Amino acid sequence: MASKSTASMGLTLGAIGAASIWAPAAVQAFVAPSASPSAPQLRGATDASQQTSSPAGHAAAATAVGTVAVMLAASSRRSRTGVARRAEATGVTDEKPFAGGLIGGESAFAGQDFNFDPLGLSVKCEKYLPWFRESELKHGRIAMLAFVGLVVPEIVRIPGDHPCYAAKTVVDAHNACAGNPPGPFLINTGDFFAPPDDQAGPLFQVYAFCGLIEMLTTFAKTCNVSNKPGLTLENAGDYQLGVNFLPSDPAKVKEMKLKELKNGRLAMLAFGGAITQATLTGNGFPWLYAQKESTCALSSSVSKATGSLAAGRSMNQRGAVARQAGYKMSAAVPFLPMSPALEGIPGEEEGFDPMGFSLAFEIGWLREAELKHGRVAMLATVGWITTDLGLRVPGDAFQVSTIEAHDAMVKFGGMPQILIWCGLLEVLGLFAYVNMREGKTDRKPGDFGLRGFYPSDPKGQYDMQVKELRNGRLAMLAYSGIVTSAVLTQDKWPFFDVQVSAVAKKDEARIGSAFCGAVAPTPSGSRTACQASSSKSLPFLPKPQNLGGLVGGEAEFDPLGFSDVCDIKWLRESELKHGRVCMLACVGFVAEQYWQLPGFEGAPDALQAVYTAPLNASGVLLFLCGYIESAAYGGKITMLDMFEGDGASRAPGDLNFGKRFLPVDKAAAEEMAVKELTNGRLAMLAFSGMVHHNLVVKGPLFPLFPEGYVGPQGSWDLDSVAGALNSGRMGL
Repeated sequence: MASKSTASMGLTLGAIGAASIWAPAAVQAFVAPSASPSAPQLRGATDASQQTSSPAGHAAAATAVGTVAVMLAASSRRSRTGVARRAEATGVTDEKPFAGGLIGGESAFAGQDFNFDPLGLSVKCEKYLPWFRESELKHGRIAMLAFVGLVVPEIVRIPGDHPCYAAKTVVDAHNACAGNPPGPFLINTGDFFAPPDDQAGPLFQVYAFCGLIEMLTTFAKTCNVSNKPGLTLENAGDYQLGVNFLPSDPAKVKEMKLKELKNGRLAMLAFGGAITQATLTGNGFPWLYAQKESTCALSSSVSKATGSLAAGRSMNQRGAVARQAGYKMSAAVPFLPMSPALEGIPGEEEGFDPMGFSLAFEIGWLREAELKHGRVAMLATVGWITTDLGLRVPGDAFQVSTIEAHDAMVKFGGMPQILIWCGLLEVLGLFAYVNMREGKTDRKPGDFGLRGFYPSDPKGQYDMQVKELRNGRLAMLAYSGIVTSAVLTQDKWPFFDVQVSAVAKKDEARIGSAFCGAVAPTPSGSRTACQASSSKSLPFLPKPQNLGGLVGGEAEFDPLGFSDVCDIKWLRESELKHGRVCMLACVGFVAEQYWQLPGFEGAPDALQAVYTAPLNASGVLLFLCGYIESAAYGGKITMLDMFEGDGASRAPGDLNFGKRFLPVDKAAAEEMAVKELTNGRLAMLAFSGMVHHNLVVKGPLFPLFPEGYVGPQGSWDLDSVAGALNSGRMGL
């Protein structure tokens, strides 16, 4: 039956190919339209205006399609016959593992594998399997970098007036950087430093560098010109870069390799589509057409009947069909059926999802996003009204109107810090959601463990969740209306001059915690199990499994899961050293403003001390740091060997220095270790804040706001050592 189906498919493909001879217009219908006649194209591509419909070309295409179809059918018959004979003789259908046992054939679903190889290359060209994997990995890695390179130039550019840097789009930049050589990759060796118009552009240097890497890596392995083994299935794609960051567990290593492989495959498809869209549209990211090319695709789903009466009849007919099929009708939109995905979650009684988003997206993710947007909108509404009523943060920079507050904070430099903290909270929330989806916790969407004033009975919890959901939805609408009214009227809340005797009454539904989350009523036993497996410091995340026995481990703080991937002793060693260095750095950062070592030139801004310090002193300091780092462990500094052998019995952070000052009592010694760890963590945050403060004010640490300070003019400007060397400011 399968062979007949494949043969039928082959005949169908042949018929399609034959039809393409007589229907050139149909072939043209599959060509994406250009945004404008002047839309740029990649160099070497054929201009669409010069293409003509060729019967010979269509005949060749039809012949190729038909030939491939016949070959597929014949190959399918032969392979299935061979498998049947082997199964009948030996009872085994697969004598060898797929593709020599290479990873990448695994499916994301249990019980099946993809084993995607439609052309049968893993069997026909088995000896070239290492070369196939080497090529696939390299193309995937380059595609991942290339896709990032397509998007990043829309946000930040390399400074310069060269057409490569000032081009409108990435496609224009490629053409400008490629130059106009008479042939691909050709250079004019006779006039290399003063290139004529047909000289290769600076992109040739990138090609030359890639060629050098290719000759020193893959070419050397495939031609067996190196003193190492040639290209094999084991070393395909292995360049010994980043191996120190690989986990020690073989299963984790295989998982990481599989992720890289699949991400590379996705990136190849993504880059192919992105560069095609960028070339056709002639626009930058997200590569959309600037003008409407055709009617809306959704019009195809509109009934041909016109007028409101026809629309009403259509809705009633769909409602009748839904009722006959057994669907429950929506209470909010009674002429539409309720989505089955809404059943069992707070707010299901409304049944509001007219666009059917819950059928296209995961309902937990939708509810998480809805709750977070609602909470932010509630805070934003309160903040807007409070500011309009006259409450202000002390300081001249904050004495502005609510409408001007956003631009004022951007100019002052406070907005980037708010975005950083919001981004950090968003990342932690993502980890909580991922753990919930993987079944590691029984957390519900929107639950962040903040349950102040939260009812204990299931009915009270459900009522509180519904109230929060409704208030959040109202707040999203309210905040949009408040902003619109404020901008249009240029007035304060309530945006009209008539005095209102009573503004509003407190809503009893708002009593309680706004961050209680959508925690469904659960039996007390399951809630206890959830709390027992949750982190104490971040109760919406699972408890880290590898912090037991460490100083400070009772806080159970590891939101990024580093302890599950890296050696916990190596992590603690790094944390203690960073904390100790930052404690010294905080003292030095403050003291440098008032006191300097003999022979050192003072700098009011401690960030400039690295430029004013004598070069020989900086060299001695770097040498001492490097010596301590390498000699303390006998040259073993990676997580793979630092605590192996003689170092297995050493406690993390123990450098055999200052032990005579430790108390004899074990409890007192552990208390001092906790204090050192806590102070080190605080110092890392404090030093980061000090550095950022000096960058913003472009001055000393004290006073915090220098006299005449009006706000930052480019908060992130930082003169690098390379920049100082290039400009000659360091006298070199």
